[in-house]
Amino acid sequence: MDKNQLAIEINPHRMSAFEVKDQTSTLLATKICTNKSDSGYKQTLQELIADCGNTDRFENFSCSYSQAQSTLVPMSLFGESTPENIINLTSHQAVSKDEIDYNRLPEWNMVNVYRMPMWIKSALIIKLPRIVIQHELSHILRFLNTGSTIPQRSQLILQEDHFCLVVRKDGQIVHATYQVYQSAEDVLYHLLYTYQQLNISSKGELFLQTSTEALHQVAEEVSKLAKKIAQFEAISITISMNDHLKFQSLCV
Repeated sequence: MDKNQLAIEINPHRMSAFEVKDQTSTLLATKICTNKSDSGYKQTLQELIADCGNTDRFENFSCSYSQAQSTLVPMSLFGESTPENIINLTSHQAVSKDEIDYNRLPEWNMVNVYRMPMWIKSALIIKLPRIVIQHELSHILRFLNTGSTIPQRSQLILQEDHFCLVVRKDGQIVHATYQVYQSAEDVLYHLLYTYQQLNISSKGELFLQTSTEALHQVAEEVSKLAKKIAQFEAISITISMNDHLKFQSLCV
């Protein structure tokens, strides 16, 4: 039997907590981020944890942070530079050294270097000292090393104003980006452009992952629009809510 896990998902607009057990993700609490200062975010996160009740019932704890300040680099390049230099070369905003973290992903021979705000660490580690805090992209990449053997597989996780798209083709990660969007059409446009650039038209899988009913509706609209386009005729599209929270179980 799987261990009982508290899985937290954070993005700049919303924080949610889930109980993950026996391959099922159940929403425990959610908070909208109205005060978008560091102190405001920290207070919202503390309130989210309080809303979860007694956390002694959980055996494992994890947190996924979703935001675009993330860079994938080969392990060889990572060894020749520093995390600060790598992320600040690619980020549109400077990231302070104490907010830079990284995860080695030997299964892909890559390192994910990313920004992890101090307010997340300070709020969570005090309340949940055993928690594993990582970037959303690290969780997706670890998951893509498991499961389906179909050569072409894409994971797209929708958040309130951005999404993460990762494509595995012929056993390799060939695409991993964050994009902002305002509508389902924006998401589809980026998907179509990416598939065209990667020459993807043969049999494959596309998983649209969401955490809220509103985002689920966006995913359904993306799927509906995609089925009208020849590029997606051979692509099996699956929409699911909260399934991607289980990816965090691979990191605890």
